Amino acid sequence: MKRPTPVPRPAASVAEHPGSGPSAPRRTTAALTAETLLGSLGLFSVIPVLGLLLAARSPGSGTAVVGIGLFCYTASAGLSATLAGRLLARLDYAHGMAGALLTSAVAFGLLPYAGADWALCGLVILAGFGVSTHFLLSRVLIAEVISDDIGRNRVFSLLQISVNAAAALGPFVANLLYASTDPRPLMAVVSLCYAAAAVTLLPGVPRGRKPPPTSGGWPVGRQVLLRVARTPDMARMVAVSFLGTFVYAQFYSAFVLYVGEEFTSAALRSALVAGPAVAIVLLQTAVTAVTARFLRSGATPLVLLGGANLLFGVSLVVLGLGLPAVLGAVLAVAVFAVAEMVFGPMVSTAFAGLPIGSSLEAFNLRQLCWTAGEALGALTGGSLFLALYAAGDGSAYWSTLGVVTLLATGLLLAADRRAGRTRPRPAA
Repeated sequence: MKRPTPVPRPAASVAEHPGSGPSAPRRTTAALTAETLLGSLGLFSVIPVLGLLLAARSPGSGTAVVGIGLFCYTASAGLSATLAGRLLARLDYAHGMAGALLTSAVAFGLLPYAGADWALCGLVILAGFGVSTHFLLSRVLIAEVISDDIGRNRVFSLLQISVNAAAALGPFVANLLYASTDPRPLMAVVSLCYAAAAVTLLPGVPRGRKPPPTSGGWPVGRQVLLRVARTPDMARMVAVSFLGTFVYAQFYSAFVLYVGEEFTSAALRSALVAGPAVAIVLLQTAVTAVTARFLRSGATPLVLLGGANLLFGVSLVVLGLGLPAVLGAVLAVAVFAVAEMVFGPMVSTAFAGLPIGSSLEAFNLRQLCWTAGEALGALTGGSLFLALYAAGDGSAYWSTLGVVTLLATGLLLAADRRAGRTRPRPAA
C-alpha cells in the first residue's frame, strides 16, 4: 500500500503532549545536559586510547585490527542508528536512550576481555551503535518537545558545551588510568560513566512517548529525497551543511597532522588541538546568545550556517597566508572555534526545522549529510594534505580549500537571497 506523502510537522502544543508543558523542557534539558556530560566523559576517556587498546588486545594482527576496529567504530557511531530507524521508532524515548547508553557501557566494559579479533570488532560496533542511537534519539526528542529554532538552538548549544567539557577532560582520565597491560580500570570507569548517564537521563525523559515513524522502509524515504532535490530552499540547506561538515573535518584530520609535523612542543600541540573544546566550554553561551538575537531578527538557520562556513573558510585561508607558524595556527584555531560554536548547534537546529513529516527522518537525513561530509573531509585531509605537505605545498592546500569554501558558500547565500526567503519574527 502506498504511503502518504509526509506533511510539515505542526508546532507541538502542551495539550497535545501532556508531558511537554513548560516544566517538561526544563527537566528534559537538565537531564540531557547531565547525561551527555557523563556519557561523553566515558567516550572521550576511551577514544584517545582505543587504537592502543585494540593493538594490545590483538598483538598478532599488527595494525590490521587497529584500522579495521577504528573503521568499525566510526562507521557504527555515524550510521548504525540511522539504518535501524524503523526499529528505534518502536521504542519510547526513555527505553531507547537508556538502553543505548547501557549498550555502550556493556560493550566498552567487555573490551578488555575479548580474546579474538572478531570479538573486538563486534564489541566496538555494538558500542558505536549505542553512541549513535543515543545521539539520534536525543536530538529527535529535542525537536519534538521544543517547537522554535531559538529554543532548540539553546539546548543543542548546552549539549555541545557538555560534549566539549568531556572532550577536554577525557584525555586526562585516559592518561591517568590506561595501561596496555591492564586496561580494565579505565574501561570500568568508562562503563560506569555510561551507566550513570542512563540513570541521570530517566527523570527528565517523557515515558511512553515514541519517535515519529519515517515515511517508508528506508531511513530517509524516496519521497523525502525527491522533495529535498526539488525544493531549492531545502537543497541549499543540505548543501551548506554538507560543505560545512566537510571543512569542519579538516581540523580533526589535516590540521592535527599539520600540528604534529610542524611543532615539536608537546604542550603547544596539545593546546592547539584542545583549543576549540576549551573555547566552547568558556564561550558557547555567549555565542548562542548572539545567534539567538540573529534568529529573532529574522535570520534563517541557513544564513547562520553560511556565516559559520565563511569563518571556516577564513581559518583555512589564514593557514595558507605564510604567517609565522605559531601565529597562523593560533589565529586559525581562534576563528575555527567561533565557527564551530555557531555551526555545531545550528546544523541540528536547521534539520529539526525542515518541513518533513517525521523529525526522526529529518535527523536521519542530518546523519547521512554529516557522515558523508565528515568522511570525505577526513579522507581529503588525511591523504591529499599529507601529499601536498610532503611536497612543500601545504599552504596551497589551505589556501585553495579556503577560497573554494568562501566562494561556494557565497554562491549558496547569494542564491538564497535572490530567492527572497522571508522568515516572520517570532511573537515576543
